[in-house]
Amino acid sequence: MTIFWRFIATSVAAAAFLTSQPALARVNQPLTDIMNIARDVATAAAMDRGYDDVMVSIRPLDSRLAPALCDAPLQALPGKTKRTLGPISVGVRCNGSQPWTIYVRGTVNAYADIPVLTQSIPRGELISQGDVAIEQVEISSDFERIIVDQTDIVGKQAKRALRAGEPLRFTQLMHPILVERGQAVTLVSGIAGIEVRMQGKALASGAAGDRILVANERSGRRLEGVVGGDGTVKIR
Repeated sequence: MTIFWRFIATSVAAAAFLTSQPALARVNQPLTDIMNIARDVATAAAMDRGYDDVMVSIRPLDSRLAPALCDAPLQALPGKTKRTLGPISVGVRCNGSQPWTIYVRGTVNAYADIPVLTQSIPRGELISQGDVAIEQVEISSDFERIIVDQTDIVGKQAKRALRAGEPLRFTQLMHPILVERGQAVTLVSGIAGIEVRMQGKALASGAAGDRILVANERSGRRLEGVVGGDGTVKIR
């Protein structure tokens, strides 16, 4: 091959290499595509659960990631948990000729009208109707953990000090203690529609619906019963 043709061949190869660089730069899947799919999936999941004004914050992906440009529609993977608010992780998968899977992390918050305390409540205090109001607040955990019906709050006792304006959880409240350990109680027993009442002693404290041990005052026999809303203990 002459020097001329060597020069031409070298020039063509160099030109082909240079012109191919923009194409090579476009073979990777844009990370924004993956992040946008994760954001859309997280938003839709929260709205399907009944949340309004959903806000999704997606953590930026590492710029060093270089997934191949997918030649098939990107697919969102089913979530590993049912949680839709708070910290989330969304998997995005390419099922194309060069498959890959990337997990995107983020946080989902929403606004909702829920009952909150209008004032701080000390530990052990009963919550009255005047202590509760419906307000729109930002929440970061699903309704399963938050009380959304104020009837589940009024009349309950605070397990610990509670602050005003914050969503309440069932784990923060309890039914008020109606029977204290060592207290004299009325035991109620029913057989064939006949109700028998006797005096007894509580061997444990309990709220309405709790099962506690009691002792029959006359015989000293230990029995198990359920605390009623009126403070009596029904023997079963």
